[in-house]
Amino acid sequence: MNILSALNKSYSILNGKSSSYKLDCEIILSHILKKDNRLELFSNLKYTLNTEEINLFFNKIKERRKLKPVSKIINKKNFWNFNIDVSKNILIPRPETEVLIDMVCSKIKKDSKLHFLDIGCGSGCISLSLLDHFKKSYALAFDISKEAILNSKINIKKYNLNNRIKIIHADLCKFITEKKFDLIISNPPYLKLSEYASLNNTVKFYEPKNALVADNKNGLFFFKKIINNFKTKLKLNGYLAFEIGDYQFKSIQTMLKLNGFIVVQKYKLINDQIRCILAKKIKNYTLQ
Repeated sequence: MNILSALNKSYSILNGKSSSYKLDCEIILSHILKKDNRLELFSNLKYTLNTEEINLFFNKIKERRKLKPVSKIINKKNFWNFNIDVSKNILIPRPETEVLIDMVCSKIKKDSKLHFLDIGCGSGCISLSLLDHFKKSYALAFDISKEAILNSKINIKKYNLNNRIKIIHADLCKFITEKKFDLIISNPPYLKLSEYASLNNTVKFYEPKNALVADNKNGLFFFKKIINNFKTKLKLNGYLAFEIGDYQFKSIQTMLKLNGFIVVQKYKLINDQIRCILAKKIKNYTLQ
């Protein structure tokens, strides 16, 4: 079986199961054949696959047919300028998080000696991207998930940034630090339990619930904790960057105002919902 035949057969297996079935098949086969770009397949359509390659490919196509995300099948996800390892039980990085990083990079000078805190570091994609962009920066990152800590360390080591970051296993509600930061950034869980129930099975079966669900009320639990617990750990004129959920902006904006912050930038989705915000600390005390 050559590449052309394998692709055509895989298309027919996934058609109706994925809206991007052709792309999915091409990415998976490219990964198996160790191609840097899936377009390389089309310049080698007559290449004959060996038995091991055929079996591995169609086993992975079966996994995709069961709605397993492609990034979890090949254990990597393109993010910012990197190939992020996502082999552990962690949240898959989303494009919106790239927007959050872009907001930070557009607001802070590239040559800044930035000291930042990454709360709920997950795969390590945020810290990795910021350390790469701000060459003089240093980071502290933590997560409650031991698998997230391991995955973050894999990615940081892969790109040789170990000497500029400390990654620790910690609970947000118990974490204490005496350090002060120029930036605190987080993509915390922000779904209500009822919203989680309505997610498609691709997410529910293959990504950790505790990285998605905040509470059973309004999804604001972690935003309240971060603002209240860490506002004194941010320097005056420092920035607080959040990825937030639908219909949460007004509540979070109110919390920020009451704690000495002003929203300076926000990113709105096509559905008119605000997904990312950047706030600046303008007062050193709480107005409550």
